[in-house]
Amino acid sequence: MMASLATWLSNAGATFVKGSMLQVAEVFLTFYMLFYFLRDRTAVARLSRDWMPLESIDTERLFQRVFDTVHATVYGTLAVAAVQGSLGGLMFWILGLSTPLLWGVVMSLLSVVPVLGSFIVWIPAAVLLALDGDWGKALILTGWGGIVVGGIDNVLRPMFVGNQLRLHTIPAFISMLGGLALFGPPGFILGPLAVTVTLLLVEIWAVGERSGSHK
Repeated sequence: MMASLATWLSNAGATFVKGSMLQVAEVFLTFYMLFYFLRDRTAVARLSRDWMPLESIDTERLFQRVFDTVHATVYGTLAVAAVQGSLGGLMFWILGLSTPLLWGVVMSLLSVVPVLGSFIVWIPAAVLLALDGDWGKALILTGWGGIVVGGIDNVLRPMFVGNQLRLHTIPAFISMLGGLALFGPPGFILGPLAVTVTLLLVEIWAVGERSGSHK
């Protein structure tokens, strides 16, 4: 029994370390590539416009849609993180836990990171409450954190992003889940981006068909 437990712990630890190293490498590569992309953004934009097989007006619409999508997704993520941190800090204050404002800010910052989240704060707090014998507060904090703080992300994020992208909440929600499943954490941006760009290209093609420009 102990040998099996030790083997399981060893495998779980190795998997965790491997996953953590991959996440660190992914973040490093993202910021490394982002540095050069931002530094050479003018040349990249000009080259992209030259390579686009679209009319200049359609190319500008495409670039504007990409900008709007990234803008909406980033600001939607920040807004949801602020709400999650506020809700978490509010419950800390109601339960009489120490420094609720500080922990609310920490939960907001952690909620921005897809791999992490506010649960890193409220789960240990609930465990400490249970160990102190305060099971009522521990259950309240667990329910509030798991249902309200954790679930509000699935409600507000599609609403914020979908409204700015002129998408219904359901397609916006599905695009985020699909992007997350396909691309990992960057899928929160790449998923809605793929959907909005695809819809715009279909719209351009449909207008061209109606005007007779496509044979």
